[in-house]
Amino acid sequence: MKAIKSIILFLMIVLVGCEMEYFDSPNAPSTPPSASVFNNAMESIVTNTRDEWFMGRFTQVTMQYWQQSEYGDEDRYGYRESTRETWATFYYNLENLRIVIALNEDPETKDNMLAYGANENQIGCTRVMMAYIFNMMADTWGDIPYYSYGSDNPNFQALQLTDEILAPRYATQEEIYADILKELQEAHDQMDDTKDGFIIGDNVYDGDISKWKLFANSLRLRIAVKIQDANPTLAQTHIADAIADGVFASNADNAAFHYETSDKNASPMYKAWNVGMRSDFAVSNTLVTLLKGENIRETAAGGDLTANPFLGIYDPRLDEYAEPNSDGEYVGMPIAESSAEAATITWESLPNRANIIDKPDYAVVLMQYAEVEFLLSEINAWDQTHYTNGIVASMQKWGVSQADIDAYTAAVPAANEENVLTQKYIALYMDGHTAWTEYRRTGYPNILIKPGDNYTVYEPTDDEYLEYTFSAIPLEITNDLPMRMQYPGYERTLNSDNYLEAVGRLANGDILTSPLWWDKN
Repeated sequence: MKAIKSIILFLMIVLVGCEMEYFDSPNAPSTPPSASVFNNAMESIVTNTRDEWFMGRFTQVTMQYWQQSEYGDEDRYGYRESTRETWATFYYNLENLRIVIALNEDPETKDNMLAYGANENQIGCTRVMMAYIFNMMADTWGDIPYYSYGSDNPNFQALQLTDEILAPRYATQEEIYADILKELQEAHDQMDDTKDGFIIGDNVYDGDISKWKLFANSLRLRIAVKIQDANPTLAQTHIADAIADGVFASNADNAAFHYETSDKNASPMYKAWNVGMRSDFAVSNTLVTLLKGENIRETAAGGDLTANPFLGIYDPRLDEYAEPNSDGEYVGMPIAESSAEAATITWESLPNRANIIDKPDYAVVLMQYAEVEFLLSEINAWDQTHYTNGIVASMQKWGVSQADIDAYTAAVPAANEENVLTQKYIALYMDGHTAWTEYRRTGYPNILIKPGDNYTVYEPTDDEYLEYTFSAIPLEITNDLPMRMQYPGYERTLNSDNYLEAVGRLANGDILTSPLWWDKN
């Protein structure tokens, strides 16, 4: 049964992975265009990780950027099995990206692929995206089956179905991250910005290889900083090399997947709200309180539960992140104690319509210049200039006026660990997965509501404070955020021996509270 299901999955990838039909006829190509396969894989992976499910009901609510206004379980870490099963979507698209590389290397097809860009540049861009995806997967689950373009490590057995490896080993996080860093470095060196990138099909940089090289280095910087407590020697080598080779220097360098204005090719959140009519989310009380420059109040003592490092300073990004409620106020959604209770709340603020939910051509950011500046501030002993640059870059990205930027940067306290990392959290709005990784790595921001906290939320309709208790659903979650996602259930059946070996390497087993290899906080 295991082999049969794996073979079926393989056939699904090969036959429909490109979402095209190719027959032996004089009017149809005998091989798929690499640019179309690349574009399809990119659109699928971005859509499926930034939609109302994986992002909306997982990372965005876990990091308290949003809370659900119809359901409440995921806000309290009661994740559905469908969230875990995004695992299959990752591998589906990784296989398509592997096909892009194969088309550009196979002597029988590589010359035809030149119609879509230089072979080495197509391969380099694809390696960057495979590194991006595998990094996201390892950050979610920990040890995973892994594939490497440039390594013959026998533990890297994913995407080798043609060699009949139907039950691949789970590589360790330590070897995965080391190889990802190597892949990004080699991809950067492989790409030649004097030659064409993808002539069509590149919705990130429109074929600009110089930008792809910056993305490769910036992503390498992100990952190297993440693992610096676990492997400082490797991390410092890549940090220095990535910066020397060149990282993002302005918002014009941001890696962002651009959607179109038509409903068919619109951004995932636009589709969720305007096509699927799923208005299930509201901006969280945590984020609204932070950006208003206020503290969240504790119910028991009547004092402050959180300590806002920017107390008394209004952040103009609130106007860009959120929509005023029906009374023209910004009021955040609490972590509801049940789905039934969540549905009764009607005074919350929605995500900003013009910038996010009613914007079909919204550009989903994979990595941004502001994040790079905050990384540079951190590795330079919480440098003030990079800290300010990060704030300014974030505000400019969201369209904040220069006058408001100047007023805000003049008012915020100086750079230190908490201030830099809290500003990074604010800037990572709409990138909950990266913010989740940063929280696990650093422990910031410390303004998040934790399981067991008793807190109040201002309810404007009756001009009163309502009392809430954050009760997590999984019993093992007692006083913090989840440290990882559990593996999908079908891995226990389809790949049981390797699954059990990987679970045995987790400190607490296959549960939400097993820390990842780099999580030393």
